[in-house]
Amino acid sequence: MLKFLARLFFKVTAYPSSWLVFRYKYYHENKAKKSWPIKGGRIVIANHTSIMDFFTIIFATLFKYTRTLVSEALYRHKLLGWMCNMMGCILVHRERSDMTFMGEAEKALKKKQIVSIFPEGHLVKSGDLDSFKPAVVYLALRTGAPIVPCYIEPHYLKLKRTRVIFGEEINIRDYCAEKNPSPEKVRELCEMLRNKVKALKRQMELYKKMHTYEIFSLHHKFLDLARITLKCANWLVFPAKHHYYKNATRKDRRIIGRGIIASKHYSFYDPPILYMSYMNRRPRIIVAEELWQSNNWLFNHLSTIQYRRVSNSMDPRCFLETINTLKANGVVGIYPEGHLIKEGLGEFQDGTAYFSLMTNSPIHLYLMAKPWKPFHFNHIMIGETIYPDKLFTAEEMKNKETIHRYTMIIYDRMKELYDASQKYVKKSKKSSKK
Repeated sequence: MLKFLARLFFKVTAYPSSWLVFRYKYYHENKAKKSWPIKGGRIVIANHTSIMDFFTIIFATLFKYTRTLVSEALYRHKLLGWMCNMMGCILVHRERSDMTFMGEAEKALKKKQIVSIFPEGHLVKSGDLDSFKPAVVYLALRTGAPIVPCYIEPHYLKLKRTRVIFGEEINIRDYCAEKNPSPEKVRELCEMLRNKVKALKRQMELYKKMHTYEIFSLHHKFLDLARITLKCANWLVFPAKHHYYKNATRKDRRIIGRGIIASKHYSFYDPPILYMSYMNRRPRIIVAEELWQSNNWLFNHLSTIQYRRVSNSMDPRCFLETINTLKANGVVGIYPEGHLIKEGLGEFQDGTAYFSLMTNSPIHLYLMAKPWKPFHFNHIMIGETIYPDKLFTAEEMKNKETIHRYTMIIYDRMKELYDASQKYVKKSKKSSKK
């Protein structure tokens, strides 16, 4: 009871001040599959650059009982040792082969508590990741507890934020079916976990570079301000009604995590209207060079991606920016026809399918029944979201032949939407004649 009250007092009093000083910012590797807040019975692993990492993990799991593996070096200090004891830390003797900490960690996981481990086993202030100790692998194999990897970008006592990114859960038994794996297999699993934490570091850098995680971004201040200002006026100038085709629902219009919006291209008005239809996200729409050059200031501040028509190849700059945006869990708007077509549905280019397969991004189908006209009622068709990993295996997604097959699937789905939308066009024509 005394330890519980001590933990409660520490968290309640220390969290507000630590948040003000360190300004924690939390990220997810995949927004659609959040592993934070972390549930009980999990093993949290992270890089270790400072003693403050202990508090970062504690505050990230604020409402859970988190037991951290700490070395005997902290217990040698009376104040730190007392605090570690009150916080329920698990003592690890690095200087002798004492494995009692494994039994204590197993008991904690069975009680649905969180066990946090710094697998490097010591401070690595250089910023690089050292090799991981095998304890985390053995603990995960013996208990079956999922591992939640995370990377801490430490800026303690500095003006910058301390950032933490959480990865998707890893079930170590999916990589090793043996109960007693060989030392070589254990080292292989340790290296796999180490590479996972390194990948989270690269993912965080991508988030910061592409500005896809911030609700309000100074980098996109013009776009955000314009969308908020014009939201009400949009309903007056471009009144619209959304229709959900077949099994599509409102969820197909709400994009969580990365995604591609595929739409038919009628006119210059299409990108601004598309922005207004997805207010919960900040889509980056691919715009042809000719249109981009007509008003480069506007399209630059709208955060569009410029596509330069290169003969017999894809624009490398557009390709890289699109891939990075999707990998950073951003949203990209694409017009698969590649140019304006006012009547019917034109042939689709392979770019949409390629980007979707490369990044495993779902495709959200969005189709306007007719070209937009100010102060005219417009109908928008929303199709069922296409998930590439549900259509193809991992090997097929890497195959070049799959790209054209996937393009035809997207085209067929969009053609169904277009055909279904024409009944609303005919009704509007009849009402206008009357």
